[in-house]
This record gives sequence, structure tokens and C-alpha cells, in this order.
Amino acid sequence: MSKHIETLLVKIEQYCENRGIKTSTFGNLAVNDGKFVQRLRDGGSVTLKTMDRLEKFMSFSEDAA
Repeated sequence: MSKHIETLLVKIEQYCENRGIKTSTFGNLAVNDGKFVQRLRDGGSVTLKTMDRLEKFMSFSEDAA
């Protein structure tokens, strides 16, 4: 697993813990894929476009909190 994916997973897991949501819920809300985080854990990759969507989602949610 690449360092970028590891870093992304840490950010997602921290986000989910802070919000009290499951990673499947995060996937549904952020990229309309409830298995997204599990796929990353299993060695999946992510496109730059999806990375951008994730960063915007987490940033927007932080601003709204």
C-alpha cells in the first residue's frame, strides 16, 4: 500500500471517528460508494479526481461543523 493511500486512510478514519460515523457511511456520502474505504484497505487505488472529491468533502464538512 502506498504512503498516499495510508495517509488518506488515516485522514478518513480520523474524520469518521470525530463524526461518529462508519467508514461505509463516509464512502456513501463522499463518493457514493459504501465499500470505498474497504477497497482502499484491500489495496485499491484512487484517482486524482476522487482524491479531490474526498478532500473537498472533508474540508466542506469541517467548515460546516
